[in-house]
Amino acid sequence: MPLDDQKGSRLSLLLFYFLAFLLLWEWLRPLDHFTDTKHTGFFIVFIGLTFLLTFFRMRWFVTVPFCVLFTFISIHILFYEGSIFDLSWVSSFLQDVYLNITFIQTGQWNDMIPSFRTLLFFVLLWLLVYLLHYWVIYQRRILFFFMMTVAYITILDTFTPYDASYAVIRIVLIGFFMMGLLYLERIKLMERITLPKVSVLKWFLPLSVLILAAVGFGLAAPKSDPKWPDPVPFLKKVTNQDRVPAGESKIGYGNHDESLGGPFQQDDTPVFTWQGKERTYFRVETKDTYTGKGWIETDTGMSYQLSGGNVENLWFDHKVSTERNTVRVKVDEHYGYNHVMYPIGAQNIKPKQAVSLEMNGNTEQITPISEQSGDIRNMGSYTVTYNSPVYKQDELQKVKVRQNSEEYTFSDRYMQLPDTLPERVKNLAIKLTEGQDNMFDKVKAIEDYLGSNEFTYETENVTVPKDDEDYVDQFLFETKIGYCDNFSSSMVVLLRSAGIPARWVKGYTSGEYKEAGNKKGSIYEVTNNNAHSWVEVYFPEQGWVTFEPTKGFTNPAEFASSDKKDSGSESSNPPEKAKEDQKEERKQPEKEEKQKEKREPAVSKKTPSAHASVSTGWYVAIAAVLLAAVLLYVFRSLWLPVFTVRKWKRRSDQHVFFEAYGALLKQMKRRGLPKRDSETLREYAKRIDETYHSEDMLKLTANYERALYRNDDAAKLWNDSRELWENLIKRRWS
Repeated sequence: MPLDDQKGSRLSLLLFYFLAFLLLWEWLRPLDHFTDTKHTGFFIVFIGLTFLLTFFRMRWFVTVPFCVLFTFISIHILFYEGSIFDLSWVSSFLQDVYLNITFIQTGQWNDMIPSFRTLLFFVLLWLLVYLLHYWVIYQRRILFFFMMTVAYITILDTFTPYDASYAVIRIVLIGFFMMGLLYLERIKLMERITLPKVSVLKWFLPLSVLILAAVGFGLAAPKSDPKWPDPVPFLKKVTNQDRVPAGESKIGYGNHDESLGGPFQQDDTPVFTWQGKERTYFRVETKDTYTGKGWIETDTGMSYQLSGGNVENLWFDHKVSTERNTVRVKVDEHYGYNHVMYPIGAQNIKPKQAVSLEMNGNTEQITPISEQSGDIRNMGSYTVTYNSPVYKQDELQKVKVRQNSEEYTFSDRYMQLPDTLPERVKNLAIKLTEGQDNMFDKVKAIEDYLGSNEFTYETENVTVPKDDEDYVDQFLFETKIGYCDNFSSSMVVLLRSAGIPARWVKGYTSGEYKEAGNKKGSIYEVTNNNAHSWVEVYFPEQGWVTFEPTKGFTNPAEFASSDKKDSGSESSNPPEKAKEDQKEERKQPEKEEKQKEKREPAVSKKTPSAHASVSTGWYVAIAAVLLAAVLLYVFRSLWLPVFTVRKWKRRSDQHVFFEAYGALLKQMKRRGLPKRDSETLREYAKRIDETYHSEDMLKLTANYERALYRNDDAAKLWNDSRELWENLIKRRWS
């Protein structure tokens, strides 16, 4: 017999539901500490209301619509703008649901968007409430869920930053009370007796005293020191895995680079957001000493305080022209480092919090002064004013490689190579650069070689060098598979072997576009996945110049040349750059309008109202499925571009450009703009640009023809053209 069918048990039933609610709440409390789940208050209110509906024994035709309505209202508040009565957001949400179902079918779990994850979480909580209702009311047992909760909390306390000291106390109190009271209910059921309130009170009071005394004794009793304070090394030791290389578990930014190599898992944990008018890399520090296994800083150097946040120009000669820019950075509250992420050329750093900064003279890492360092978790919000360099390629090509490293204005710390470096690495450097007569062309020869089809970018299937293997040598001659650390380390070692001073730089790329922002620029989000390393090369009378050897990444440095021929990934003279800035400014409103249009109603339809009768339930479900199918077909011009972009955007092989261009032509045909048989590709591109009042199609087609007819590097051209293609294929939204 269910507990709520017993006479006089409504008060005890309410108590059990309240305790079950508190126990389930403990599962939600840690989410803010070790996940990117926000606004857990919605989930807490949801489980509380669901328990209340269950307590009052509401029928399913009341409970189900209420829970569905609460879920949709919460999702609208969290992820959509405008009035909830403007049903255009429902269309956008249904598109997201359909898209995420395809991700589940193809195993792309990491690509699911937050709104769909939130929907699944609400469903999970709903099921858990029903499960607890079944255990408490029908089974009168809670031990299994209680033990699962204890295990969940203790594991989080052991392996994550979450402190579960008070959570364990709360769980013990709630769980022991529930087990004691449910045991009394089982006795009453087996003996078929009804106890008076006095007898129940006689059971409850000793139970409370025992539980509180046990908890108090546990808190007051002395505790011995842990046998193994950090469980991860202990577990590795007992399983003979204590020699796992550091690179194998490296995710995002880390302090230790002395042992590189091995695979790593993707991690989209937010690090910081920034707002600015042009993309840039964000430096954290440099390393100068290559050991054969990784990078160390042998001379930590003297740190000097930045007066008023002003940074001395350490990077460029006065001959280099620069453009003044500003970025506003907001570091995620859970980020565990207190260093400053800043673009090269930083001139002034203004933190919002009252903190004084200092810079290490060798590593160029900027942190709070030592007196404040221990009190600051991370930098929070700050503004960086910096001078973005525009290098003249013809000036760089005038620089010759100097035969004697002592001729440089600094010591040979940027020419250092280990004595154990295999000779074939040095021979390869000489071979790659012997046909060039200036430093810039020699550097480009090495950069182009690492970006060629000889090498593959990979993060998972990456081997760890053996004890007798050199990290760079293994990558250049054995595996030829790796990620940014492999490419950047190899380029620095090859450059030094060719007599060119270079250093290894680590930090973050510019991240992913988040929203249009305002006149201060677009807003971008940087996650652990954007942790990156690259190369800076020293040119006498010019300064440090950024180069990007890693395949699939774009060099943020600009190279201007008189013959207008691109050198590097973003080469342009100043007039061309102005056009690029105008094009970027056009893209930002287009993306913002696209997001708004997703919420504007295109077709207004009324769905049948829900009926209480079970016999009509199937008809309503079938009608809803048919309506969803019709809506998907009617709005296919909205979701098909999203599917197409998701399908092609992440690829970077030699075939993707040709396949993506064909998909664009097919999408244009759906819009009523097919290519005529008598038209060449350029004539068709010109007609499309005249229709949309842009130059995107002509630029994209020019790169496509270079790949098709001149056999240029299709993967690189696709990487340069990806944004043009994405803007065109999603143009219907703008």
